[in-house]
Amino acid sequence: MSDSFSIKNDPTIEEFKKMLRFRQLQIDSLLDVTQSINNNDSAVDLLRIYTFMLRAIMNVTRLLVFHDSDEGWICACQHGVSKHVISSIDVQNDLLPIQQTKDLIAATEGWEAPFDMIIPVYHKNKPLAYALVGGGRLESKLKQDSPGERLKFIQTITNIIVVAIENKRLFKKQLAQERFNKEMEVAQRVQSHLVPSHLPNTEQLRMEAIYQPHQNIGGDYYDYIPINEHEFLVCMADISGKGIAAALLMSNVQAILRTLVDGQLSLKELIIKLNDRLMEIMNDRFITFFIAHHNLKTRAFSYVNAGHNPPFLLSKDHCQLLDKGCTILGFFKPLPAIEVQEMILPPDTLIVTYTDGLIDIESEAGEHFEMERLEAFVKGHYGLPVKTFNEHLIAHLKAFKGNKMYTDDISVLSYWIA
Repeated sequence: MSDSFSIKNDPTIEEFKKMLRFRQLQIDSLLDVTQSINNNDSAVDLLRIYTFMLRAIMNVTRLLVFHDSDEGWICACQHGVSKHVISSIDVQNDLLPIQQTKDLIAATEGWEAPFDMIIPVYHKNKPLAYALVGGGRLESKLKQDSPGERLKFIQTITNIIVVAIENKRLFKKQLAQERFNKEMEVAQRVQSHLVPSHLPNTEQLRMEAIYQPHQNIGGDYYDYIPINEHEFLVCMADISGKGIAAALLMSNVQAILRTLVDGQLSLKELIIKLNDRLMEIMNDRFITFFIAHHNLKTRAFSYVNAGHNPPFLLSKDHCQLLDKGCTILGFFKPLPAIEVQEMILPPDTLIVTYTDGLIDIESEAGEHFEMERLEAFVKGHYGLPVKTFNEHLIAHLKAFKGNKMYTDDISVLSYWIA
């Protein structure tokens, strides 16, 4: 009887039972985490499980996790730590130099004082997170459950949680990139229809274009629209903003314009109706727009410039800017005033239309190309075939910018009327 009692109450047996219960809690916790990861639970849920495990099983009373996110280093979760302590930690200077688990038990002041350990989580040479742990009873009385065992468990569960969250972030980033690539493909297909695939090249009329969208797609638009055997329209436009949204909006502009052209409106009527339609779809954007009407038989020429960079019109004895018209489109209704400029074109007329990306090109010295340089180039190269003219212009722009990158869409439509 006495032997049975002594075995039942043997401290060694009790400690062994405690150790087994603790080991079972660890295994159950790891299974819970695995199940949560398999269920694709959110990062918030994973961190909630992580915090609960450290508090309930490891008796952690103070916890901070800093995680490298898409927005930079953030405090991903916290428990038992004041805002003052959190704000006093400079991840860049205080944590990034730490590459191995650091013992802070001896810390007596500063932000380190509330914590016992800093546990970094690395993937190859890249730090993913830092867990700051305090009050974890690392000095266990159980010989079988040494401080090292508890620390290993905290390290293990921290690594599992952080890597799972990082994998979720990378997967979301991959999905977002794939969606973006598909959107870009659609936008590029749409934009490929914005510019004419063929431009006239006859004895009387020759056209050549430069089209260089920034980042593959852009908000520039130019067009050649034949009306009949002798008449045609030319337009050049630039929408505020860049990227997919600008390109898709510009496709609407093209569709609206071509519908209005079919209605055989005068330039003034066309501009009024175009502006009215744009007011319905622009949503705080606007368009600079140049449009010209030509009659090759009579040589009659009329144009409206709606806030666009003024094209150059050159003949043998004359150079002028086509700057008459109205304000930008899609911003005011009704338009304050519209001036249609009309003239008869002399023989051998060169007209050069462009968008502001051309004159905004910057050199390595920080200078912009600007109107004066473009005017000097146009005057100096008058008389060249338009294809050669554009080729020389591209070479001139590249020489000017040097190693500087283009920062905006660039469009040029040059045409020669004999």
